[in-house]
Amino acid sequence: MEKSLSLGIDAGGTYTDAAIVDLDSRHVLESDKALTTYPDPIGGISSVLDKLNPDHLKQVKLLSVSTTFATNTILEKNGATVALILIGTQKIPEHLKDNCVVVTGGHNYRGKENEELDMAAIEEYVLKMKECVSAFAVSAFYSILNPEHELRAKKKIMELTGYPVVCGHELAHALGAYERGITAYLNASLLPIAKNFLDAILAETKNRGMDVKTTMLKCNGAVALFSEVMEKPVETIFSGPAASVLGAAFLSGKDTCIAIDVGGTSTDVSMIVDQIPKISDLGATVGGWRTKVRAIQMETTAMGGDSHIWFGADSVQDARFGNIKIGPRRVIPLCRAVEMFPGLSDTMKNHWVSHNQLLNEFVQPTTLVMKSKYLPVNLSAEEMKTYNKIGDLPRFLGDLAWESDYIPFDMIENLVNKRLVQVIGLTPTDILHVTGDYIEWDKEASVFGAKIMADLLNTTKEDLCQNLKKKFARTMARELVYFMDDTFSREELDAFLDKDAQKNQYEKTDTNDSGKKFLRFKIDIPVVLIGAPVRCFIRELSECIDAEIIAPEHYAVGNAVGCLAGKLAKRVEIQIEVQAKEDESGYKEKSFVFHTTDGEKTFSVKQDAIYYAETYSKNDIFKYMKENQIQEKDVEFKTKIKELISDPKRPPVQINVIVEGFAENKI
Repeated sequence: MEKSLSLGIDAGGTYTDAAIVDLDSRHVLESDKALTTYPDPIGGISSVLDKLNPDHLKQVKLLSVSTTFATNTILEKNGATVALILIGTQKIPEHLKDNCVVVTGGHNYRGKENEELDMAAIEEYVLKMKECVSAFAVSAFYSILNPEHELRAKKKIMELTGYPVVCGHELAHALGAYERGITAYLNASLLPIAKNFLDAILAETKNRGMDVKTTMLKCNGAVALFSEVMEKPVETIFSGPAASVLGAAFLSGKDTCIAIDVGGTSTDVSMIVDQIPKISDLGATVGGWRTKVRAIQMETTAMGGDSHIWFGADSVQDARFGNIKIGPRRVIPLCRAVEMFPGLSDTMKNHWVSHNQLLNEFVQPTTLVMKSKYLPVNLSAEEMKTYNKIGDLPRFLGDLAWESDYIPFDMIENLVNKRLVQVIGLTPTDILHVTGDYIEWDKEASVFGAKIMADLLNTTKEDLCQNLKKKFARTMARELVYFMDDTFSREELDAFLDKDAQKNQYEKTDTNDSGKKFLRFKIDIPVVLIGAPVRCFIRELSECIDAEIIAPEHYAVGNAVGCLAGKLAKRVEIQIEVQAKEDESGYKEKSFVFHTTDGEKTFSVKQDAIYYAETYSKNDIFKYMKENQIQEKDVEFKTKIKELISDPKRPPVQINVIVEGFAENKI
């Protein structure tokens, strides 16, 4: 009998990874990588699938994906245009003032109507914005207790426009009408991008003759069918970090561990306990937007394999190892750029570095710039003038400045941020090429770049690269410790972890002053490393922390495997308002009131109210699981009852019933 296999795909910032897994035996049959394509990642997905065995692909019955499309769309501000309607006494977000209105309505903390909904104002605003937007978002005061006003507004908007409408209560069950409004707005802006991306994947699998169940990993570590993701794409922000911690647990066989995922752009730290990712109590924040999306807890630093290594000094003569920076900007590594542009080797070899040259982030001894493939639009006259001086092939910015009358370097940063200018430079990937730990492209280019920087520091390229490896590992260790205990500041942790800074303050050495460290942080659970170059840093990381450090087999494609390790999950939270009365003996519970899609429910006995809320929640979860082809017997539940007490002499003012259902993502 032919096996049913599963395929995981992670479209990351640099690479798109794919892994074919037999989930029954937990065996990874094969995996591969391809460069991620921008702005449409489907090109990278197609490329990596071309590298896999077609016979294996024909046996795939489950496909699960993680991607950065939602995060990138928000960061780049290129989602669909949306109008936001806030119902009740709410503040218009400053950056949405042109696409937002506040109308009267909303409910109070008991779920009772606070003010009558101003439907006329909604109708007037919708007709005004109809030609300017492609979707609407609605958030009402206390809609999590009573969504009636949001639902009425949604119905009216759809009658008037036929456009998609997203309600705050559909995405979040926590207090905070403002954040729910932001969440609904972002979700609406992602709807067409999500549909295009997911439709492209479905077309790709169909063209390859694959008949698969398609799911996507959400940022809380759960998976959802594509049909659900198309309705709630905002829940997929940070799906990559969720994939890394799930992949770390799956590949290492550790139900409880910390994952450090080193990608091309960033390093992410997260944790899983008893197979459940640790979830942040705060909503996910992306691009400065605070949302109500439940996401895994993580610490991220803008330092990855493609991070720019540069001197944070005013001039070449001020360059010291202490002012070398790694990141935060992502650039094309020298080793890869030389293969992309064959003439680059000669450009680098003919470059002369003046010792009195002034420096900034882009004027560096090993940094080049060139035009990207994006078309310049909406540029100021100064930006356009600067853009026209940049060539189609890589050049050192200092050389261009010599040839031109004037290049305003602050304009370069604007053009880079707008993705109109691409930067090439020395990176940690180059450093690993020099040390021989990781060789994927042209080693000679990496060696040449490292030698330029080493000569300016009056050291060898070997010493420079070893010290940069240690600097990279110390940053990994710092983020790990900060994730575990943020009572230390990052500055304090840097001072502790830096070997040179420790000699007098933090460490003891033997009588020969060998520099051997006797003081390290201890982590009591395994630390699992995920990402293409991570095995290269085990020794340096172990010098900083005392822990079981693991780079499991297939660590390079851990995120692709992690896509398949996510469970189907649904969380239902019901907030029961407790109404009390006072008599001669004190306060007593009078009634218990809450709202569901079936309307308002009132009980006189607390246990009856809790039982109904639990039963309703489980039935809602069963319905969801059935839609995902899961049988009731395969669903596991976790229930929490939380009482909110404002005065110990009085009954609780609210009882929260939280029910979570889990099931394996089966074929």
